[in-house]
Amino acid sequence: MQSLNAQIVPQPMFFADSMLGRLARWLRTLGYDTAYEKVISDEALTERVLTERRWLLTRDRYLVQRKILRDRHTLIVSDRLRDQLRQIRSELHLELDLSDRTASRCAACNTMLIVIPHEKAALTVPAYVASQHGTFSHCPRCERIYWPGTHCMHMRALLQELRVS
Repeated sequence: MQSLNAQIVPQPMFFADSMLGRLARWLRTLGYDTAYEKVISDEALTERVLTERRWLLTRDRYLVQRKILRDRHTLIVSDRLRDQLRQIRSELHLELDLSDRTASRCAACNTMLIVIPHEKAALTVPAYVASQHGTFSHCPRCERIYWPGTHCMHMRALLQELRVS
């Protein structure tokens, strides 16, 4: 139970290290601001985590031994996505929800997606996709267009499995 004086904590911002690219894409799709760089030095990564006030998600045991990162990281123990999601849900108490209420981010560049009219999306996506889907989102930074295809069904199924486990 929260006290009346409890502060509302903003949604966490993460930095996923180079070993966690798939997890980073999932977190972005789930609406979490998740920085990720495939190639970055430990020093640059540490600097970004601290400067941007991000929480480090890493598989690097040596990196988490740095005193400067104390209490700003989670050491991900598994290389399997299902186990990684289970761990961060449990340890960080994350809401892993993929619904119409979820404000998604671009899986590629982490920018917030904007819902666009069907007519506009239909000019860009394949005709079959336009005929099968009514809602589309657009990344204003990298111009990708997203729609709730079969990948969303698979994601929802895995998330449901994690909720009951």
